[in-house]
Amino acid sequence: MSKKNKKQRIIFFLPVFTPGGASESIVKLSKFLNDQNYSISVISIGKNKYKKYLKKVGCEVHEINNSRALFSIFALRRLIKEDLKRKYFKTILISNIHYANIVSFISCYKLKGIKTIFTERSSLSELAIYSNFFNLLKNKLIFLLARYLYKFANVVITNSKFEKNYIKENFKVKNVICINPPSINKIEKKHKTNKKKDGFKKIIYVGRLSKEKGVITILEALSKIKDEYNFEFEIFGDGTEKKTIKNFIKEKKLSKKVLFKGFHKDKSKIFRNKDLFINASWFEGLPNALVQSLNYNVFPICSKSPGGNYEVIKYGRLGLVFKTNNSDDLKNKITLFFKKNFKLPEKIRINHLKNFTQNKSNQRYLETLKKI
Repeated sequence: MSKKNKKQRIIFFLPVFTPGGASESIVKLSKFLNDQNYSISVISIGKNKYKKYLKKVGCEVHEINNSRALFSIFALRRLIKEDLKRKYFKTILISNIHYANIVSFISCYKLKGIKTIFTERSSLSELAIYSNFFNLLKNKLIFLLARYLYKFANVVITNSKFEKNYIKENFKVKNVICINPPSINKIEKKHKTNKKKDGFKKIIYVGRLSKEKGVITILEALSKIKDEYNFEFEIFGDGTEKKTIKNFIKEKKLSKKVLFKGFHKDKSKIFRNKDLFINASWFEGLPNALVQSLNYNVFPICSKSPGGNYEVIKYGRLGLVFKTNNSDDLKNKITLFFKKNFKLPEKIRINHLKNFTQNKSNQRYLETLKKI
């Protein structure tokens, strides 16, 4: 009879492991747990963009060669069964995002010795948004399955209190906790900003260029004040909507005021010496970029969308909100910022940011894993 492995095994499953908030959170947590003597396996469908780094810090990386999450069930089950054969002291599968949670449940069905954590790093409200009839049916099916299956997880973890309450109320699941993502390593002190021309403001957007991120809403709002106020709008990120966004910029005659900056790893280069950050998402988990704006003392305006936006800005004490997908309301809030030149209250900013540090997030996960 084989001896029981004294180590605990953590299996992270995230289908799309590309640069972004979910991937970065898992990478940081994986390194931390590996340092705590956990054995870590990270599974993705297709290429894992962080594979080299994860291997360097001692994690196993598996890339399932399938085009869709649904087709990965048997491969994921095989990997889990292989881990169970190693007789770890405890084996926990942490899946990320609603459809991955469903795939994980099916993959683990009737396997003994596996515990599960389902995480929601976005908002289930995104399933109410669809592009065609097939997409509508798929989203409805995912929602119904999630509502039924989430109660079978040992724990459900959300990024925001909003999503925690949503799942508790709509899914009737009791074992739901909120752990904020590790958005910042340390809290930045207030920095002196370079002097600019009178009235000139540097405005930024940071994130994926996809439809639901609402970049068009930002540009629509800015187009309505372009002749009245002096500003420059920098877009950090890339994505499928880039061409559409560029065409819209030309149409609205904003070319002289908008710059595309691409991806940057160095957060200080993105946020340093900026005046205003705008998040216009239709839904969110808990956006790292919004937390970063507070950390670098850049005043934020964000949509009051389902998810964690309103929590990050401390329910209006550390920023302004506008009606989601409403460019007129956003225009009014930007105008108000130009007129009032709002600054973030330093004491409230620093105390609030303690909730989003990497250390606090890691410790909350560690406490949760010990209790399972």
